[in-house]
Amino acid sequence: MNRIANVAIHLYRSTSSRTSICAINYPINIKCVSNRHLSQSQSTREKLFRTDESDPTKHNDIHHGLFYRIPNEIASRLFILGGFDKEQQLMLKTFRETSIMVRKPALEIINYLRMTDFSRPPNRFVLYGRIGAGKTFTLNHILHYGFNQKFVLIYCPKPTDWIKFPQEYSVSPENAKRIDTPLDAAIWLQHFKAQNIDLLKDLNLSSFNNYTWSLREHTKIGDSLLSIVEHGINRIKHASDCMAVLLKELKYNSEKGNCRLMVIADKVNAFYESSDLRFPDRTYVTVDDITIARAFKKFFTQKWHNGVIVTSVDKKLVVPYRLLPIHGPKQVKPRLRTYKHWGPFDVDHLSDYPKDLLTDEGFHHFDPFVPIEVGRYSEKEILTCLDYYEDRKWLQRPESFTEEGREEIKFLSGCNPFHVYDFCSNI
Repeated sequence: MNRIANVAIHLYRSTSSRTSICAINYPINIKCVSNRHLSQSQSTREKLFRTDESDPTKHNDIHHGLFYRIPNEIASRLFILGGFDKEQQLMLKTFRETSIMVRKPALEIINYLRMTDFSRPPNRFVLYGRIGAGKTFTLNHILHYGFNQKFVLIYCPKPTDWIKFPQEYSVSPENAKRIDTPLDAAIWLQHFKAQNIDLLKDLNLSSFNNYTWSLREHTKIGDSLLSIVEHGINRIKHASDCMAVLLKELKYNSEKGNCRLMVIADKVNAFYESSDLRFPDRTYVTVDDITIARAFKKFFTQKWHNGVIVTSVDKKLVVPYRLLPIHGPKQVKPRLRTYKHWGPFDVDHLSDYPKDLLTDEGFHHFDPFVPIEVGRYSEKEILTCLDYYEDRKWLQRPESFTEEGREEIKFLSGCNPFHVYDFCSNI
């Protein structure tokens, strides 16, 4: 009995002491600790998915897997007339900012550019990977780097608009074997001006040749290249020739050391596909017959100095045109048909590697080049992406905030960046 009584007294004392701690001290401490922990958690999460370093020239491995915000005044200049497709533009508009994740392919190219000897012929970088892997965002990250590094930017975000579906086209009045696309050329000149206006004024680049546009309109040796840009924008009839002349003169200036060029082309394999345009005699037009495409393509075929070429190859909106005779309903317009059916059911049997997408001609033009794969999200990158979507309220359901929910998103999306975005849009 004494033994049982001692055990009961011991249990009572221990219970009462714990009760007093919980009732008096512990709730107060819990409240303070929980608030402090909550604020620390929020600040930690802010640092985990976003970096405050908005200058891509300072990006390194420390920033890998983090989102950085492009300032609005710079984004409005770089992407005012292109750079993202409709789905990506809608996403950026929804998020109310232009943010790009710092990924390994972009860091690799930036490191190469830091070590480049620009007195030699330009290095060629070709991004490749599955549809939706993020090649366009990587190119735009490099574009922002070139803008901050004072490169003259020569950017072609969508060559299929020139080759497959120009807004209008006609036979060149100067050469009956050439096709002019004046509206597309004028749009590109406006885009070029918006991206490079300050740099062109500072460098004061001039023409090395005389050009006659009409009986009263001329460009003389020593005239500013801005005058050629302005003439092409104001006189749309001459826009195609002005664009071709501008690209040639920029190449001359770079070889003289007056400027450094950064040539960026998304879906560059479109330059080596067939065109659907026709001459008046109903014969098919080749890419080399299109004035502005021919001029841009010369950057890949000719030797020049003081610049760099960064491109990507992709099956989306390019290769599916090879499959038009056997894929999709015939009553739908080809452009809509291929846009809606670009997925893996159409082109998965085709390789994503540059050798296959560039064709033999393109591979010969680019060789030697540095192939860089843009792959699926790593574990760190997809967690950062989901944190960012949660911050932007793109994820709404409470289940998506749990560990099990995130594992399900990773499994169903295959860590493909576009599939992650598309899947999260429904939850």
